[in-house]
Amino acid sequence: MAMTSIALAILALFFLLSSAHCFSPADSFKGLVVVGEKTRLGSTPPSCHNKCNECHPCMAVQVPTLPSHNRVPPQERPVDYEAGPSSAGNRYSNYKPLGWKCRCGGHFYNP
Repeated sequence: MAMTSIALAILALFFLLSSAHCFSPADSFKGLVVVGEKTRLGSTPPSCHNKCNECHPCMAVQVPTLPSHNRVPPQERPVDYEAGPSSAGNRYSNYKPLGWKCRCGGHFYNP
């Protein structure tokens, strides 16, 4: 009888340890983190409810943002900033950031 209970205890311990090895909580949380990161990428459209001055349908659209002036004054620029045709200013000349606006008809409104 004592031998059977010891054998059952060893068998139960074996199954508990082997199932714990197969199911690693770190692995299961990795999938959740990846899903969470994917949902955070990019931006979501704003709510345009009551944003278009009684115009309907008021819909969120992405529009290019206006280019801003250089935030670094010319005297504070690094020396290698204007070093040849592949300078940092030319490297990102095609970059056009997008922002969200609410549109109705031919008019744009801030969300």
